[in-house]
Parts: sequence; structure tokens; C-alpha cells
Amino acid sequence: MVFGENQDLIRTHFQKEADKVRTMKTNWGLFTKSRMIAQSDYDFIVTYEQAETEADRSTVLSVFKEKAVYAFVHLMSQISKDDYVRYTLTIIDDMLREDVGRTIIFEDVAKLLKRSPYSFFLGLLHREDQYIVHITFSILTKMAVFGNMKITGDELDYVMGSLKEALTRGTGNDYIATAVRCMQTLFRVDSYRVSFVNINGYDSLTHALYSTRKCGFQIQYQIIFCMWLLTFNSHAAEVALSGNLIHTISGILGNCQKEKVIRIVVATLRNLIASNEDDYMKKQASLQMIQNRIPIKLDHLENRKFQDVDLIDDMTFLRTELKKVVQVLTSFDEYENELRLGSLHWSPAHKCEVFWTENAHRLNDNRQELLKLLITMLEKSNDPLVLCVAAHDIGEFVRFYPRGKMHVDLLGGKEAMMRLLTVMDPNVRYHALLAAQKLMINHWKDLGL
Repeated sequence: MVFGENQDLIRTHFQKEADKVRTMKTNWGLFTKSRMIAQSDYDFIVTYEQAETEADRSTVLSVFKEKAVYAFVHLMSQISKDDYVRYTLTIIDDMLREDVGRTIIFEDVAKLLKRSPYSFFLGLLHREDQYIVHITFSILTKMAVFGNMKITGDELDYVMGSLKEALTRGTGNDYIATAVRCMQTLFRVDSYRVSFVNINGYDSLTHALYSTRKCGFQIQYQIIFCMWLLTFNSHAAEVALSGNLIHTISGILGNCQKEKVIRIVVATLRNLIASNEDDYMKKQASLQMIQNRIPIKLDHLENRKFQDVDLIDDMTFLRTELKKVVQVLTSFDEYENELRLGSLHWSPAHKCEVFWTENAHRLNDNRQELLKLLITMLEKSNDPLVLCVAAHDIGEFVRFYPRGKMHVDLLGGKEAMMRLLTVMDPNVRYHALLAAQKLMINHWKDLGL
């Protein structure tokens, strides 16, 4: 699937700054006289500035060859004034935007110097001037994706770490859209996806979604687009399940009216199932979607009568895959799903002795994760139905698990239960009383319950 984008839909702060930089009047002769730059650097930059067409600029670059790169590097490194560094980087970025094949001139010089072509620019990523940082991101992205020499190793980790940091600055960062656009291009390359995911990149993307939610749907779309690209990698699709990515984009799916955002969210959810190679991980992805009510949200979206063929196909795929999982869910899977959603109700499992005989011990799995969730509900829920069911389930856990009373006591469940004996709701008091009796009496059968 390929999603079209209108990159000119919004004028970013970065683009406006670039327009200002392009109109800057320079006097390179001053730097030549002060011997800050060599005559050869001056000759190249002035000649290149005067070239009016793409063909003319290509001719200048072919005449100067490696001298052009040396000139660019000298202008970036020998003149400390930000305005001139900005101008030089903008020329380079425009040069590569005009013809990405020109990345080869940096690669050829790097080979002569026995260094990486990226090393010419990496030092600029720690500059305080954010325009310099983000125009450098733009240049590095073009080189890394369209050049012959891919960025690897420590250099790759440094670039990805810098991009991640750029995302975490929130809406106060006027250049966040530029960082995201660079990611949209970089994540076409599989090794770049893996590098970003391995430094907890998903966390920065979800953080950016929250921090930019008042900035309009376009940046929201672009951030989720990055998530979608990442999930084409099986490792990245698996890592996504350990965080809150599904929860985050599921919330957007339920609230957003823009079709392009809905399309990219649904496509990302599809990838999280389709790209995972392990059957267990596929099931985990499906379970998370079911927990976040994706089947219900898809049913609501079906009423929208979308015309987009790809969106309809993705929705059909998701509905089919999730239906398969729902059909094979065991009663404990359903129970766990209820518990994780915090929406306990009197489903058959709660009052089935066979269920508790077979499954009571499973509340202790993963360091008593599910038992802790039940006790947390006793302490924090304001829903009388949830309190009734949670109190009942803890009583059944104690009843059917030999050391259940001790575990509940150690986790503070007994105190939480006792507090429920004083609430206003009579049903809550009733179920809390039954559970409290099971907690306090060793031979629960004597109760005749």
C-alpha cells in the first residue's frame, strides 16, 4: 500500500525560515580577505550562487568536483557565525533536493579522505540553533536514503537518537514537523527502522502524538505514518506490543473524523498482525486490539461508507482476523480481557466453580499481575458492579487457591475489602461481606456458600 501525501499542505516554521535564509545577502569576500576561507572556496561559492538554472548548477559542480565539497565543509566549519552556516546548509539542502544523485560528490570525497560522508555533518546536530540542526537532518536524510552509502553503526545510532530527542521537545519545538518528515523518508529503509525501535523510538512517537494533539490532524497523520512504516519490520511489530501504541492509536480511531488519519491508523493495526511472524505475537496483537474495542470501532466505521479501496480492505482484514481470535478465546482469555479493561460484569466465568478450579492459580502468573489488578479495582473503582464482581472474584481465588488468603493479605486486599463493608451500596456490602468471610475463615466450606 502506498499513501499519497501533500507535503505542501502546511507551511512549517522550518520552511518559512528556509525562505528567509535563501534571501540572505552574503559578502564572502570579507572572509577571503580575513583568510577565514581559501580563494578556491570563494571561487566556488560565488560561481555557484550566480548559476541561475539547474543545468548551470550541475555544470559548476562538475567543474569544481571535489573542490565543491571541500568548500562546503570549510564554510560550515571555519565560519562560526550561525547565519553563514545556515546559508551554506540551505544551499546544500536545495542542491540535493534538486537532484538527490548529487549525494555522490560527498561520497567520492569521503572515500578519498577515508571517512564517512556523514561525518561532514554529524557535529552540527548538537548546535543550539535549531534551524541548523533540522536542515542538517534534512541533508542527512537525503544522503542516507538516496545515496549509495547507507549510514550504519554508531553514526546511525547518533542520528536516530538525535531525531528521537527532537520529538520529545513537544509543541514548543517549532521544527517537530521537519523531524517527523525526515523519519517518514528514513523509515523506508529497514535497518533504519530497527535502529529507531531499539532506542525506544515508539515511546517518543506516542509522546509526540499526545503533545501535538492540538496542532491539527496533519502532524498527527504524519506521526502515525511513521509508526505504520516501522511496523513493516517484524521485530518492530513485535516490540510495538510491549508499549501502549495500540491503546494510543485506538483512542484516535474512536475520535477522529479525518479519513486519511483513520486510513493510516487502520493500516498500522493491520501491520501489527500481518508483520508479526510468530503466531503467539499475532494473537497478542489481536488481544490488545480486542481489549481496546477495535471490533466495535470498526463496526461504527462501517456506517461511514468509505470509498477508499485500501481502507475497506484493511478494515475487512482486521474484522476477519479479530473474529477468529474471539471465536477461539478460552473462558480465561475472556476473563483476562475483562479484567484488563476494568469492565467487570457477571459473565458466566465468575460464578462457575469449574472455571475457578482450573484457573484460580493463574491469577498469580506474571508476579500476580491479575490479582493485583483485582485488588486495585477494590481500592480505586467507583463502579458498584465492578466492586461487586471484584470482591466476589477475590473470594473465589481464596476459596480455590490453597495459599490465596496469604497472597491477598500481603497485597493489601484484606484491608481494601474491609473498607467496602462501610460503603452505601448494599450490593457492594453484601459481596464484600461474603469475600471477607472467606478471607477470615480457614474452612470456607463451613459457610455453606
